[in-house]
Amino acid sequence: MTNHHQKLAREIVEGFRNSLSGEAREYISESQLEDLAQIIHRALAQERGHIADLMEAVVRSLRSGVDKPELGL
Repeated sequence: MTNHHQKLAREIVEGFRNSLSGEAREYISESQLEDLAQIIHRALAQERGHIADLMEAVVRSLRSGVDKPELGL
């Protein structure tokens, strides 16, 4: 998990907090907002892993095409 993901998660939580009414903010603790940031952070990390897996599949596909000799040369 990267610092970038932590920063992004905190920005999302801050945006969420700012969208709440003053009354609603009274019912959500800092601990709950921190939990939300961690949930977002984990989701971003999972997506990063998924994207890495997709990139690896693309690279394998490209390499399999390169290893074949071209006909007609």
